[in-house]
Amino acid sequence: MAKKCPSRTIGGEPCKGNPLPGRPYCLAHDPEAADRRAEGSRKGGEARANAKRAARQWAAIGEQLSPAQLPAMLRACLISVRDGTMEPAQASAIATLAKTSVSITNEIEMEQRITALEAIIDPTRDPKIRRIG
Repeated sequence: MAKKCPSRTIGGEPCKGNPLPGRPYCLAHDPEAADRRAEGSRKGGEARANAKRAARQWAAIGEQLSPAQLPAMLRACLISVRDGTMEPAQASAIATLAKTSVSITNEIEMEQRITALEAIIDPTRDPKIRRIG
């Protein structure tokens, strides 16, 4: 059976973490790993902050862009990352938002097309009622 960290959780339960190599404690409880924990916490905070900044930027410019303009905007993000003027995580968040935007736009367009076709097939049918099967 693998040895576990001898510490206790905040709830008083035995820690289930595996000890760090050559150490008796896991990363969360090892007093000598405080710097590593702080660095991980800092990086996590930065990642969340980058995503929030990207979301704000996207909200500011997203409505001003047409789907045809998205590739140019993403290329500009790529160049900004290359030049060091934008964090990679921020550009990644913008790319994810762009992909989601395109996906939603496509779904809305497809739904409108299906509704229009159904109206041609059965003009008496209520478009708000969806049939299954």
